[in-house]
Order: sequence, then C-alpha cells, then structure tokens
Amino acid sequence: GDGIEPHQALATALFDHAAALGDPQAQGQMGLRYSLGLQDARSWDKDGVVSFGEPDPDQAMLHYYFAATGGDALSRMVLGYRHMHGIGVPRSCWSAVAYYQQVAEQVASLATQPRGLPLIERIRLITASGHGARLDRQREVLQYYQYSADKGNVDAQTAVGQVLNFGTHGVERDHSAALHYLTRAAKSGDVDAMAHLGHMHANGFGTPQDYDAARKWFRLAADEGSASGHFGLGFMHLNGLGVSADADAAFKLIAKAANQGSADAAFYLGVMYERGLGRRPNKERALQYYGMAASANHALAMYNAAMLQLGGHGAARQCKPALALLKQLSERGPDAAALQRGHERFFNSQYSQALVHYLEAAEAGVEVAQANAAWLLHRGYVAPSGLAANATFALLLRSAEQGNVPSSVMVADAYLYGNGVEQDWTRAAAVYYDAYLERSPHAMWNLGYVHEFGIGVPKDLSLARRFYAMARHTTRDASVATMLA
Repeated sequence: GDGIEPHQALATALFDHAAALGDPQAQGQMGLRYSLGLQDARSWDKDGVVSFGEPDPDQAMLHYYFAATGGDALSRMVLGYRHMHGIGVPRSCWSAVAYYQQVAEQVASLATQPRGLPLIERIRLITASGHGARLDRQREVLQYYQYSADKGNVDAQTAVGQVLNFGTHGVERDHSAALHYLTRAAKSGDVDAMAHLGHMHANGFGTPQDYDAARKWFRLAADEGSASGHFGLGFMHLNGLGVSADADAAFKLIAKAANQGSADAAFYLGVMYERGLGRRPNKERALQYYGMAASANHALAMYNAAMLQLGGHGAARQCKPALALLKQLSERGPDAAALQRGHERFFNSQYSQALVHYLEAAEAGVEVAQANAAWLLHRGYVAPSGLAANATFALLLRSAEQGNVPSSVMVADAYLYGNGVEQDWTRAAAVYYDAYLERSPHAMWNLGYVHEFGIGVPKDLSLARRFYAMARHTTRDASVATMLA
C-alpha cells in the first residue's frame, strides 16, 4: 500500500515471480508466506488473509536462507530469531548473533543520522483499549501547551520546543518553530531550554550552525547544574568544535554528565575508556558505561556493549547478553517497523491490513507483534478460514516462549480445549502452573478449576480452594471470575 491501494493477493503472486528470479526481498516475503501457510495467492484477498493453509517449513527456510544471503534484513532477523530459539534450525547463540549483528550494525548506523530511528511503539492490543482516543487526546494536549506557550508559559515553551525539535507520534519535526519556543524559554531562565538550544546551534537545526552560540547556551545550562549542558561542553572539547580539542577537559565534563544520568554522556564515556581518550584504555570500564547507556535504550551503546561482550574483553566471551542486545537493537530499525504499521492500521479499523503487518513483524521475532497477531485472530477481528486456529496457537506459543505470561495462559487454554493443537489436559495444567509461578491470577484460577474437577491433574478440592483464594487476593478481576465459577 505504498502510494497505491494494497492488493495482497496480487502482491503474493508478484513476490513469487520475483523470488524465482532471485530478488532477496521477494524471497524473504515468500519465506514468510511458506512459514505461515499463505504461499497460495488464493489465501489472500485485496486487504489481507482469507485462509490459512498448511505451512511448508522446508520451503520457508530455503527462501529465508537465500534472502538473508542476498542481504534481506527481514530474513536475517527471522533466521537470527529461529537460531536463538531453535525453531526449525539448531539452537545456536553464535549463529543467531551472526544474523542479528548484520542488522544491528545497520540500525546503529541509522541512529547516527539526523532523522534517527523510526518510531516503533510497543503497544499491546490486549491492554490498548481506547489508545486511538488517547492519541487524539495527546494532540489536544499539545495544542493546549502550544496555546500556553504562545501566552508566555515558560514550561510550556520548553515542552513544545522539545516535541517540535524531535518529533513524536502524530507531530512532524519543525526545527524553526522549536527554535522559536526554546529561545523564548531559555531567555526566561529555563535550564532545559538552554541545553536544547546549545544542541540546536551545534547541529544547525532551525538555524545556521554556530559553535559560539552553542557553547554559550551549554555553558549557561552547565552553570545551573544541567547534565545536558555539561555533556554538550564536553562533546565540543572532545571533538574540537569551536574550541581546542582537549580530551582531559572533555572527560571531566562528560563524566560529570554521566554521573548525573545522561545516557549520551555514559555512551561517550564508554567510547573514551575504550579508545583511551583522556584516560588509559580500560575495556571493562567502557563496557560498564556502555551498559549504563544501553539500559536507557541508547542505540549505539547497545551495539558497542554487544561487541565488547562478544570480544570477551576482561572476561570470557558472553554470547547470550550480547545476543539480547543485538536483537533488541535490530527490533528498533526500519525492518521491524511493520509493528508500527500494524498499530496504525488497527486504530484506523483496518484489521485485515493490521494482521498482515503484525504477521511480518511476528516472523522476525518481535514478541509484541506475535501477541497482537494472535489476539486479532483469537478475538475475531479477522476471521480467516482453514488452519487459522493452528496459526493462532503457533503465534501464542512463540510469544509465550519469549516470556509473555498472558500468552502462556492462552497456550494452556488451547491445550485444555484442543484449539489449534491436539487436546492435552496434562500439558495444559503444566503450562498453567508455569504461568502461576509468574503470578498470573488467571492461571491461578484455572489451576483451581482443573484441580476441582481433576482435569489433567488429580482431583484435589483443598488445593483447588487454595488456588481460587490466591486468585481472589491477587486481583479484583480474578475475584469476579472466581465468584462466577
């Protein structure tokens, strides 16, 4: 649907033809379709899926492999995820890293560009009731803040300036307008606005690049104790921007900002320790500061921390924590943006198209997309024929394997009733128990139920009462369910 009306059936036929000619992106799209049982163009109509057929794992893997070899980032994410969890391939941390690292490197590079990374919200449909209305409310709030800013409210001027400078959902970047509001706030003494103005003058956002002006605003902010002000001055000294390059002075300023909680400062402090700028090289300290910044979702810090962990600097090589970082970073790039497109279609009531985008992100291993696609199918927002129940179960199982407790409960429900999988009461009880250990009230209630009636477990009324009581005390919703039982 990029510039034209979407037509999924036609797209599938064209992907199939292009894949046969060796196009990597088309091969990746056909891999997705073979994996989900959607390889037949008759499984689709114009908007989305009308029928799930039998998956063809061998053809899926063949297409994914050739697509990944040809450079298709989506397929690299798919294969990284599959090796991480042993889905149709041997479980191998190092093989997963090999695929994810290629994608993560591209995402880290994109993060350094002026527009940065795409907005990808982690919205869970199971808890997102009214989200569309809240987005409208957010726009109303922004309009109110802008009105207040125009009337001279300094806090509002800073808030509006920051939103316009960076952009957010539903609000396009407008550097010139941002500069206007931030300048007004800074001249009224707002420290955050001063630091943001330093950033804008240093980068030439909304104004010609001016290092003298940047240094002035950073200095004013730093004199008021601003972490962003200290970092801005340190960065200018580190790179010799309008001042003499001075690694020692840069280190002191950046360290001060990092200790005040600045993720950017923590990242650059890691860089300085890794490269020996202003201090002797120290890879262990570099990893420590990269980790601090990575915990605040700093993209470059995630990548650098993973690379140090894989290199084994100061310790044994650490594959699992590095893999987790590379996967997390990969899922912030444009090849995971199908998740955001799914949200946009869902909140526009285009449920069939939403499912298409969620399925694409789900195949790439994005857990939220797996849960959302399953939820759409389970709740009947989209009702394909054929093996839809099997596809729903597979999505729930993958989401559960990545730690989603509500998905685990739904997996247990599927085993209990035989929805999309062979009925297995013993397995259902075991999965409920695993979810109970994660403090799921629904799992507690269901364990009470299976023990009350001896479904997959020995009948035990005393134990059933205990589980019901735990559910009652854990949440009011579960209490209502208990009373109805």
